[in-house]
Amino acid sequence: MTATATPPQAPPAPPRARRPSAPLLSAPAARIATLSALGLWAAVRWSTLVEPSGAGRMIGLLLLALVTGFVVGQLSRLPPLAQAPAAVVVVLAWAGISMLVAGVPARLVLDTDNWDDLALGLQQGIEQLPQVLVPYSQSDPWPRVAILLGGALLLALGCVLGLSPGRRGVPLRGGAGFGGGVGLRLAAATPLIAAMLVPPIIMEPDMPVVEGLLLFVLLAAFLWLERLPRGNAAAAIALLAAAALGGALALPRLDGEKPWVDVQALVEGLDRPDPARFDWSQAYGPLDWPRTGREVLRVRSTVRTYWKAQNLDVFDGVRWIRGAPPQPLAPDAEVPREARRQRGWNVSVRVTVRELTTSDVLGAGTTIDFEREPVRFSPGSSPGTWVSDEPLEQGDGYVAETIVPRPRQAALRAAPADYPQELFRYLVVGQPEQSAFGRWTPGPGSVFAPPFGSVDPDSPQGLVSAQQFATGPYARTYELARQLAADAATPYDYVRRVLDHFRDDFTYSETPPRRQLPLDAFLFRDRLGYCQQFAGAAALLLRMGGVPARVSAGFTSGTRDDAREEFVVRDYDAHAWIEVWFPRIGWVRFDPTPSSAPALSGRAPETQAPAVAATTPTLPRAPELPEQSAARAAAAEAAGEEGGSALPWIAGGAALLALLSAGGLLLRHALRPPRDADELLAELERALRRTGRPAEPRLTLLALERRLHDSPDAAAYVSTLRHARFAGADAAVTARQRRALRAELARGLGLGGRLRALMALPPRWGG
Repeated sequence: MTATATPPQAPPAPPRARRPSAPLLSAPAARIATLSALGLWAAVRWSTLVEPSGAGRMIGLLLLALVTGFVVGQLSRLPPLAQAPAAVVVVLAWAGISMLVAGVPARLVLDTDNWDDLALGLQQGIEQLPQVLVPYSQSDPWPRVAILLGGALLLALGCVLGLSPGRRGVPLRGGAGFGGGVGLRLAAATPLIAAMLVPPIIMEPDMPVVEGLLLFVLLAAFLWLERLPRGNAAAAIALLAAAALGGALALPRLDGEKPWVDVQALVEGLDRPDPARFDWSQAYGPLDWPRTGREVLRVRSTVRTYWKAQNLDVFDGVRWIRGAPPQPLAPDAEVPREARRQRGWNVSVRVTVRELTTSDVLGAGTTIDFEREPVRFSPGSSPGTWVSDEPLEQGDGYVAETIVPRPRQAALRAAPADYPQELFRYLVVGQPEQSAFGRWTPGPGSVFAPPFGSVDPDSPQGLVSAQQFATGPYARTYELARQLAADAATPYDYVRRVLDHFRDDFTYSETPPRRQLPLDAFLFRDRLGYCQQFAGAAALLLRMGGVPARVSAGFTSGTRDDAREEFVVRDYDAHAWIEVWFPRIGWVRFDPTPSSAPALSGRAPETQAPAVAATTPTLPRAPELPEQSAARAAAAEAAGEEGGSALPWIAGGAALLALLSAGGLLLRHALRPPRDADELLAELERALRRTGRPAEPRLTLLALERRLHDSPDAAAYVSTLRHARFAGADAAVTARQRRALRAELARGLGLGGRLRALMALPPRWGG
């Protein structure tokens, strides 16, 4: 039997693999679209922290962040040794452009000579953040810049992480990619989520449920859209809707009365020194005003003048005090019509309060009106002065419209003694009375001095004539006034004679003795005192001679910085002066105090001088920015105001930008150190000024060297500079000497002072 072979069976074909569904969107398109949407909502929400809204600037910062993230993602294509330098260039470019978009002037960002001013400005804005209220709307622009830059940093972090390369990156044209893991995308979303959540945490949102659902949708799309298969899109949308609905229903239980994170409690832990306070009443004893050198005001004005807080227009027989007109008067009631129309006398003054608490609204001359009041302002006791319903504090700002007469000397000399009857109250001098124990106290009687040159002895009803002076306790003061007025042809001539009287035989001292009749004792016994004695005695002599006069108190102009077009006013600029009224001109300022007074010399009292210079440590001043609209919301909700007083991690973000600026500044100094004695001298002057110790006009290098005798290396630095400057020696200062001088500049200023000293006198290569 023949066997038949069975043909072999072919193996069964393997089952066909299921073809994966195509993604709903291509990965690059999904990543860029969802990141842009998430960043856009973060930018819009962050912009509500400032008022008016900074949405335009924040959107610009978002576009910059996206470009920066893309560029950083491409750095991996460079050779390894070139990646780190390229990253530094990208970061510095981002920081510079971000500051421009946030509102910093180009001259501060693009000119390396201004980088130190830029760093100080950012520092000032960051320091003010714990005290600001949001939405921030004050006139000081640096806190606004700091807030916007904090948002810029969050946007940049999110975009850089979201577009960063990874081993499982999404391929782009040319083979490069960015990270595709959900973990990395979640890390990228974290700073963007923070930018969205901070505003509603601080300020209660109008539609919290809607905003929460929008955030949920945007976040889900960013995390999973690029990997979502098209076939699963419907199920994903249904699941997303169910989760959103569940979250909306659970919101009432999650939103309790107590916050999960008590931002206010965190803020209260930030310790800051108490602001300066001033009592403008005239005590005539040892001066007790704050004299630490703190910056109390920053004023932008086209005119150098004094910044007035109060008028002391009543002499009660012992001292000058605030009075009140017989009836409420308009702010410009004592301004002649001619003065209102005088070109250049209407001055707009922008005031920003620094380390000061006051209910007196600082202005100049006669303040008529205001723009951008942070709180309600009301007329003060004297026309042209104002008080605030709530104390003004650091960061508050406003624009005052003022009238500041600046007449020519010929116009003053030609002004007659033709005073309207409404001004007669400025010719009244109170009389003291003596108690049973022999003490002089303010009395109920007052004496009227007839107008200058008048022979009419009649006095207004209820007031005795000037003859009463001859038999009262101010008899010799009245006799001095008559002598000074005897040879004066005009009221202005009399004013000049009174001022000249204090030029000789009178000494400036902040520790005069206490007297029962302090001004009479100042004129004839002690002959020493400070601005209160000089101003009070001059105004008393002028009134007795028939010229309307009063004492004013506030601050001198402070230090002018032409580059920033602002005046920086410190606590030792507090001052008292006199104002004299002239027909067709109005109130004109005169100052009888010697120029050696700290408020007039631009330096702190010698008794307060530190080891390095004759001024006390102070915070540096910040550069001026373009004016930004500011008006605090008058009816802001209390909860929003309280909770919005600090953004600690905003400060952290802006601080990083400040560090970048400071790093660039230090790098500039290291790469371009001073090359000769002149440059070293200019650097030393800047270092003294920027550490709050500006050299007084008469300070010499030899005097500074002697002040540094406790630090031989620091003294040697100045000695080397002195010999190089005047003896032609080499300016070979050593790194050790430079470190010693920097330590002296920072002495007593704390951590912030050490940082300022480091920026002012940074290390440099080669010495």
